[in-house]
Amino acid sequence: MPYLSGITIYPVKSLDGLRLAEATVLPSGAIMHDRRWRLIDTEGRVVNAKRTSRFHLVRAQFEGMDDDSNRMSQSPISHFVTLWMGHGLDETSCDSQSAETFPLVPGSEGPCEWLSDALREHVFLEERVEGGFPDDRDASGPTVISTETLSEVARWFGWDDAEARRRFRMNLELTAEPDQLSSDKSQKSELFYEPFWEDRLACPVQKKNLIASLSEGDESLDYLPVGEPDVFSLGGNEFRPAGACRRCVVPSRDTRTGKQVTLFRDVFEARRYRGLRQDVDTRDWQDYYRLGLNTSVLRSHAGGRLAIGDELKLRETS
Repeated sequence: MPYLSGITIYPVKSLDGLRLAEATVLPSGAIMHDRRWRLIDTEGRVVNAKRTSRFHLVRAQFEGMDDDSNRMSQSPISHFVTLWMGHGLDETSCDSQSAETFPLVPGSEGPCEWLSDALREHVFLEERVEGGFPDDRDASGPTVISTETLSEVARWFGWDDAEARRRFRMNLELTAEPDQLSSDKSQKSELFYEPFWEDRLACPVQKKNLIASLSEGDESLDYLPVGEPDVFSLGGNEFRPAGACRRCVVPSRDTRTGKQVTLFRDVFEARRYRGLRQDVDTRDWQDYYRLGLNTSVLRSHAGGRLAIGDELKLRETS
């Protein structure tokens, strides 16, 4: 079965992510410290990479890690961010000696003045400890994607997998193990072969109707009843897929320079459409500019722990 191969949180929205070996799921469903901080302007409006591409010029490294568990400490005073400017649209750059470290607090002691200069507008740090600022308020669990999907999208555009991860900014990455799939018949192992297999978790068609329709011809797929999302667990946590993630302008830009790929969305949607699986129902999709899953958390056990190597398990249904 697929296993959890990557955990990434984004402590400050629109800044670089932080890779973890373990993480904690909060009662709200969010991963601890994910999107805990965001930037707002003088009128209280959110300032993010969708609004300004200058975010792509800013590099951020987060500190305050517990070396024994590879977790960020919960104590606010131990949260620090080191910031510097990389090569960017205006060809300016700073060497490592220009990097500055700040505690993640509002006011003059924190990073707001530095970020205001970098983004060329006044920004302020806003914090929400419990649950952070999720992109989808109705599905505040972690976002999920497969390695197989990221690699396929990277192939479309000539990226490496690391660039695909940075562009789509997902929390949990799952990897299938093809050499084990043929011998694993216990939990719908046939799902996990091709890119975009995670779509099937959120948008399944009823399997018995799929088999009948395939024997009659593909045109009947338009009339298949939708199945229930496949509830799955990782570690001691049970998640319900809440649909495929709708994407914004951010994945169309180079994560180091902000340069935008020409006709990115058109190419993406055309390729996405051609790669749809026959066991996925997309009638509720308004477009094909979607990738990965939003989730909500149904319940959490064992302290809400997630760890690299956790196996994905599907809830048995009658």
